[in-house]
Amino acid sequence: MRKRTDAAPCFINEGTIYQKKDMLRALETLENVRYEFIVEGEVVRSGKGVICKVFASRNSATLVINNCVFINVLSFDYLNFLSGEDSTEIELIEDDRTLKLFTIDEEVKAPDTNREMLASVDQFDDEETFALLEDGEAEEEEA
Repeated sequence: MRKRTDAAPCFINEGTIYQKKDMLRALETLENVRYEFIVEGEVVRSGKGVICKVFASRNSATLVINNCVFINVLSFDYLNFLSGEDSTEIELIEDDRTLKLFTIDEEVKAPDTNREMLASVDQFDDEETFALLEDGEAEEEEA
C-alpha cells in the first residue's frame, strides 16, 4: 500500500499544532479555565478565567483581565494539548513563555460583555492577517 504524502495531520486527544487555523479551532472548545503564565520556567501569574474571544490579529495582544481571557493565536508559535477524561491541558508556546490553560468544571464569574464565544476563521481584524493565514496553507500545499 502506498502512503499518501498530501494527507493533513490527524490529532486525537493530544498533539502539537502549528497551523493558526487549527489553533483557533482547538481553542474554541474552551470556556472556563485555570491558567498559568510561565516565563523562563517560572510561573509569574495564575488564576481562573472565561475564554471570551479567540482570534488572529497582528494588531492585538493576548489579554487576561478581570477574569476574561482574550487569546490571539498570533502571540504564539504553537500549541500542545492533551485531553483526558475529566479535563484538557493546552500549552500556548512562544520562545521562553508559555500560557497554560486547564479546563475546569466550575463556572468562573466574568463581567457581562458582548462576547463572542467562538471565533470563526473568517473573522479577522484586517485583510493582512487573513492573507497571513491563507499563505500558511499555500506553503503547506507546496511542501
